[in-house]
Amino acid sequence: MKEIEFTARVWPLRDRMFRYAQSLLLSPAEAEDAVHDLLERLWRDRERLSPSRSIDSFVMASVRNRCYDLLRKRMADGRRNEAAVLLGDRSSPGEAERWEVRELVRRAMSCLPERQREALHLKDIEGYPTVEIAALLGCDEAQVRVILSRARHTIRGILEKMMSDERTRRTE
Repeated sequence: MKEIEFTARVWPLRDRMFRYAQSLLLSPAEAEDAVHDLLERLWRDRERLSPSRSIDSFVMASVRNRCYDLLRKRMADGRRNEAAVLLGDRSSPGEAERWEVRELVRRAMSCLPERQREALHLKDIEGYPTVEIAALLGCDEAQVRVILSRARHTIRGILEKMMSDERTRRTE
């Protein structure tokens, strides 16, 4: 793959790569490092990338593999999986409410099993079709639909519990 093609096909994926890495690692700093390292590696090996191949799927699979490597290293180091909280601008009341909802969803998604969180992120946040998610996860489309259904059901239950707990806390 030539430099111009790499710049046109891989570089625009960096925001998507970051969001995906962050959903797996639950840490913006680690996700940024992982994406940077991966982009650097892809750049060095760009001549070996096939232009006819689905670069989008290849890059996202590479992100997943890099994140799994980092998670295995984190487990080997004995560190806990702690999510970093991004504090956005919460100055206006509407923005504060939207931030709270985003934070609730983020926390609910972090409670999901890894495979469900990954599938849900790819489908509902990144907008990948089911067939590509199946290829990334190494299963068939029917299994992806089951994983997504279970993830959405679980998230719904977690959010209902969180909202109920929040209402209880506010009335006390």
